[in-house]
Amino acid sequence: MQKPTDNWKRTRRAALERVQRTVFDPFSPIFGCYLGACVLYLVAFLHFSVFDHGIGLNYFTASLAICAVIAGALVPVLSGSVAVLYYANKKLDRLICE
Repeated sequence: MQKPTDNWKRTRRAALERVQRTVFDPFSPIFGCYLGACVLYLVAFLHFSVFDHGIGLNYFTASLAICAVIAGALVPVLSGSVAVLYYANKKLDRLICE
């Protein structure tokens, strides 16, 4: 089997970089959404477990509880998406570096 030519290597690399730009770059905001959901969930957990709330329920506590419920629902959903996107991107990076 012959070794690939330099022209073939450049064409392959350009095609893989284009795949990375068109497939993975549009989904990069998912990482930010996942990070935001995790941080919000952690902040709400710490707020409700550390601080003494007493009897009164104010607007901040109610809005934080609603946001924690939404973030708690988003974290498991986005975890799978982020993991698949991360490992597929690493595999494509490895192919580009060949």
